[in-house]
Amino acid sequence: MTAAVLGLRDGLGRLLLAAAGRPVAFDAIDNEVEIARLRRKDDSSWSELFAREMPAIYRYALARLGDATDAEDAASQVFEEAWKSAGSLEDHGLPARAWLFGIARNVVNRRRTLIFRKPPALRLELFDGAHDEAGLSPELADLAAAVRALPANQAEVVALRFIHGLSLEETAAVLKTSIDGVKGRQARALARLRESLEVRMPTGAVVRGR
Repeated sequence: MTAAVLGLRDGLGRLLLAAAGRPVAFDAIDNEVEIARLRRKDDSSWSELFAREMPAIYRYALARLGDATDAEDAASQVFEEAWKSAGSLEDHGLPARAWLFGIARNVVNRRRTLIFRKPPALRLELFDGAHDEAGLSPELADLAAAVRALPANQAEVVALRFIHGLSLEETAAVLKTSIDGVKGRQARALARLRESLEVRMPTGAVVRGR
């Protein structure tokens, strides 16, 4: 099973919890020292950042571009651009991943405009097919389909928040909007998902849509 599929499956699990009104925990990273080292282009810090975040950046690019080769090129470009602009990296109290995802969003948007001449879209259908490699339960496959049906701005928020695991603050920074703006899109998206799904939780509890 590929890392991309594993990451999406785990992320849909987080979204399943959120759609059922369960609390979702996000990793907290002490970023002040790391950002200072990244700004100085410390080799070990960049190696750690690459190992930690490259799989997530690749998954993000793959879901938006729909082609593995394009996604690999885009993910490499993200880190190239990040390296070149490291000196201008500022500490806003957020992990470096928010900065990387902001670059990734710009890279993907440019590539889609150049190649497809249409707005970027979330393509979860890459992962929810019937083949064994997808590794998704019927509930997660249904959830992926429901996310595809969301308006693009809501789908992007739930993807960043739950599939890729960004915090509210990180998501707001990536989308260049306010935290309240992210909360609003997220609330509307989760409400739509609750209405369209019967969400079965690991404990057996069921949240039924209208």
